Amino acid sequence: MKAPILSPREKRLLRRIARGFSDRSIAAQIGGRADQVGEQRKRLLQKLQLSSRSEIAEAAARWAFWPCYKFTTAPTAVS
Repeated sequence: MKAPILSPREKRLLRRIARGFSDRSIAAQIGGRADQVGEQRKRLLQKLQLSSRSEIAEAAARWAFWPCYKFTTAPTAVS
């Protein structure tokens, strides 16, 4: 299955859901209300053809939306 086409906002939402953040926490981070995030999450699950939040981390890894370790660590100092 090809990676779905997601907007930058959907990718941010996907990453945060995959990390286990609640709708309320995500709303505080990206702006909006928890109920709006909940609706966006439901649409995202439908778009990705997933049935639960627990499948999101696997999907994020499969489609390379999960940031790699090398991109999340601080750069090393160069002398």
